[in-house]
Amino acid sequence: MLRTKALLAAIGAALTLTTLGCSANSSDNTPATTAGGSSAASPAASSAAASSAAPAELNMLISKASTHGDYDTMLVWQEYEKISGIHINWNAVPDSDFAEKRNILLAGGSLPDAIFRAQLSNADLAARGGDGTFIPLNDLIDQYAPNFKKLMEDHPDVKKAITQADGNIYSLPYYSEFQSANYGYKMFANQVWMDKLGAKLPTTTDEFYDLLVAFKNGDSNGNGVADEIPLTAPGISAIVDSLKGFWGLGTRGGLVHPWVDIDESTGSLRFTPTDERYKSLLEYIAKLYKEKLLDPEIFTMDNAKLTAKGEANTVGAFVFANPVPIGNTHKNDYTGMNALKGPYGDQLIAAVNPLVRASGAFVITSADKYPEATMKWVDYWYSDEGSRLYLMGVEGKTYTKGADGTYQYVDEITNNPNGLTLDEAAGQYLAWPGGSFPGIQSSAYTKSGSSFPSAVAATELVKDHFPTEVWPEFTYTQEETDLLSSVGNDISTYIGEMRVKFITGEVPFTDWDKYVSTLNKMGLSQYMDAYSQAYERYSN
Repeated sequence: MLRTKALLAAIGAALTLTTLGCSANSSDNTPATTAGGSSAASPAASSAAASSAAPAELNMLISKASTHGDYDTMLVWQEYEKISGIHINWNAVPDSDFAEKRNILLAGGSLPDAIFRAQLSNADLAARGGDGTFIPLNDLIDQYAPNFKKLMEDHPDVKKAITQADGNIYSLPYYSEFQSANYGYKMFANQVWMDKLGAKLPTTTDEFYDLLVAFKNGDSNGNGVADEIPLTAPGISAIVDSLKGFWGLGTRGGLVHPWVDIDESTGSLRFTPTDERYKSLLEYIAKLYKEKLLDPEIFTMDNAKLTAKGEANTVGAFVFANPVPIGNTHKNDYTGMNALKGPYGDQLIAAVNPLVRASGAFVITSADKYPEATMKWVDYWYSDEGSRLYLMGVEGKTYTKGADGTYQYVDEITNNPNGLTLDEAAGQYLAWPGGSFPGIQSSAYTKSGSSFPSAVAATELVKDHFPTEVWPEFTYTQEETDLLSSVGNDISTYIGEMRVKFITGEVPFTDWDKYVSTLNKMGLSQYMDAYSQAYERYSN
């Protein structure tokens, strides 16, 4: 059990601040700390500094994944309340409505003490930190968050990723050390079909094309009907992101920064959607689409459709983080694919997330009268014990520990009698499904779909082809944010629209120069100037 006397004593000693009922909104939005961690004289900071006991409760807004159960009865929160002595009044808003309702709440001024699974971008943090809604955490981390402070010391890129342009840290991140979870779009091929056809895993993009042709024409599922879908995914972005590294694109990770990377031949920033290699990539995908090697429904695909097609045994290859969405019947039929060598000789896996998966996972607002206690409360999730409690739960109730030291969920979670998926079953006790939590996704304690044996094996197969550096989300000044939110959004929308038109043949590739010219007229140079400034700050 996590709740040992020693742990209780340690947490109890740490949480020595005043009792708190329901926190009211503070009328003074002066930050509690300043850039560089110097103290400021805000009412929240001064009242907490004078405190002598822990608050009885805190109010927190949280984004609730569809797989989560009732927070008032959820095991992880009940157990941590015993450990910390602090009750959390949760305002749980479904993920689907969270961003809108969070923004309305913040604009209205009726603030919670903190926001958990906050889903805040660096632009949000810069704006709400700058206006005093979120307090700087520099001093609080230094004095009251030993676990997170150690993470920053051990991994300096963490601090770079969460420090805003004004020098302040306004949030704590979701950090993942689990490589299989960070490899966002894995490519899986149907080994049963390949065995029947006498085919092998491809090593080049040309061989991959040949395999898809074989899947389509070989009655691979043996039902006598030409119903095979050689390649599919839950959306066209998964296809593009999984393949673009083989064209030498996405050299700093192609998920957080889908349009910008470093051109390895020049060492300079590159806008990939106007590059000739990107054109070549789209031509390849267009060929797959035209020959019905790529799912005709690729532009409207989702997880549910992927599961239905997988259960029908019609899928030859697919792209996803793990094999679970292909359905229970055939998920063991698939094996991870190699890093393919592309037409320019590249063999890069670009669909990789940074270790800092989400910079804005937890914030403390100006309404919190006890920010020290709140920081200590959240810092626990960055400890080994906290990570185990958050991801695994309580020994004997949600998991067992084997003689070899490994951790496994109890049968009620892995083979739920009510037919719940692993995420759904775990979500009745634990809050990790959906990710984006403030804490560490540990490889030892992660038992999600990314820990499925074929997902781990797929990662091991290609990990040497990951980018040497994967950029987290950059931080931006307000001026840069304004430009990227206007010009940048228009550019991204246009790229997405034209990608579909090129792939489907609605617009011929002979119109490529016209497409590039349109992007330039939309303000591409200003877009890249803002990106360049943010990159320079990150690099220095």
